[in-house]
Amino acid sequence: MTAQPWDKLPALIDFEGGFSLWDVERLVRFAGSERAGARIIERIEQQLAENNIGHLPTKLPTDGTCRVLLYNRDRPNLGFVLRLVHDLATQEANDNTSATVCQLKMLLGGISEAYQPNAQRDAVARYAPQPEATAPVDKRVQP
Repeated sequence: MTAQPWDKLPALIDFEGGFSLWDVERLVRFAGSERAGARIIERIEQQLAENNIGHLPTKLPTDGTCRVLLYNRDRPNLGFVLRLVHDLATQEANDNTSATVCQLKMLLGGISEAYQPNAQRDAVARYAPQPEATAPVDKRVQP
């Protein structure tokens, strides 16, 4: 495996918003291999880690048809939110847990605020009482 394609992967994921859905076969081909054996998967995981790219599930499957979510771990985008969620879900509680939860809450609050106008409009449209159907009114002039 050459490092060059892997060096470009963070920018590619950034272009898609900080996260990207790939199947394992695509990762294997990106690594320059033909099949997803245990050693190939291990090298892919190593390359992803070296380029600060997280993945869900945390252990890449060897089935080429399985999909994985790749995300940038260190950029201020949705990938960073995924990183915080992943860290909280997979690590034991420690001294940094409260800070991570607060950081995640702030980020989710910002995201929610950005989507709030659309969410409010959609909620109003979804839950507002619908006008009752009325019979059409004949607006033609009568002689």
